[in-house]
Amino acid sequence: MTDISTTLKSIILDERDEETILQQAQLRVFNASSGQLDDFTENSPVAALLQGQAFAASELLYKVNQLPIAVIIDFLKVIGVERKLGTKATATLTFTLTAPLSNTFVIPEGFEVIDITGNLSFLTDAALSIPPGLISGSVTATAEANGSAYNLASYTLVGIPNPLTFLAAVTNAEGSNGGSDPETDEEVISRGITELRVRSPISAPDFEFIAEGVLGAGSRCIAIGLLGANKFTRQLGAVHLFLLNPDGTPANSAQLIKVQEAFANRIALGSSLYVSPVELLTISGDLVARLAPGRDPDETADELWEAFTTYLDPTQYPSDQDIVLNEVEFALRATGAIKDIQTLDLNGQPLNVPLPNQYTLPVGFSLNMSLINEEGIIFEILRGAGEPE
Repeated sequence: MTDISTTLKSIILDERDEETILQQAQLRVFNASSGQLDDFTENSPVAALLQGQAFAASELLYKVNQLPIAVIIDFLKVIGVERKLGTKATATLTFTLTAPLSNTFVIPEGFEVIDITGNLSFLTDAALSIPPGLISGSVTATAEANGSAYNLASYTLVGIPNPLTFLAAVTNAEGSNGGSDPETDEEVISRGITELRVRSPISAPDFEFIAEGVLGAGSRCIAIGLLGANKFTRQLGAVHLFLLNPDGTPANSAQLIKVQEAFANRIALGSSLYVSPVELLTISGDLVARLAPGRDPDETADELWEAFTTYLDPTQYPSDQDIVLNEVEFALRATGAIKDIQTLDLNGQPLNVPLPNQYTLPVGFSLNMSLINEEGIIFEILRGAGEPE
């Protein structure tokens, strides 16, 4: 059957640039004056006048070409769509005392903690009370400003610019997540048009769209119907959402609450909504392969590790699809860095790796490589977890 559909093209009312307008104006003046006005050299009065008019016309056309976008944005404003100015990252901070105290130790709300660079600040969301006899306690914290730059790795929020007596250290056992940058015009329009369709979520894509909007661009939601809070029991009217951040880390507790709140007035009466972080299955590979002629072992190892982690990227990997050994081999061979693969084990076995359920996704953990060059020399290289600094 012939495909009779096609994608829509961007609306450009007039594609002419300043140079084109100038050339057309020169031709028009020349013809209208019967060739008497023919001096279009750089410094001639006629050329200067036409250049000024061409500049003004091109500026006008630039604004005119923005009209379709302006009309769409104004329409979206009428129906309540607003530009997202970005979100602040959240983290859970663990404070440790020098020793257990006999009295309750209080860390005030708004207490500042900075990252290892000293440039990014987080403020505690509430006061933290560490009871007598205990040495540590945890509290959530929010980034000082919006932006994806505040999505930090684990154990990087360790600075205390305003020390307290008896407070020894602070850290984040989990990475901070949820920070996002302001939306572009294109992102606002795309989201707004989709929101016209998704008034109240019904299908799995509807739930996933709303949840991913809360977590930010590049995040992932897996919506599973009829799955209860324990992730096992079948429950009528239930929808269970599993959430993943754009950087491939599971959503933290603060983000789960935000997503739950986003659905508070949008789900049908009698429905139950549960939210959980996506579960990750770490995949370790053991590879024996021959290097392609002239290849540097370390550069090859970098390329193979990148291919390995890209294939096992949890933000892209299809849910409920087992990891096929042959497909991993194909991804590694596609780099062109190796001549052939002699053996490849995944998690200790030369077999496919089954995913236990729909809400578990794979992530590359380590790749131990034995790379053999043309002289038969074997280079043992490890990438990922356990890799030497």
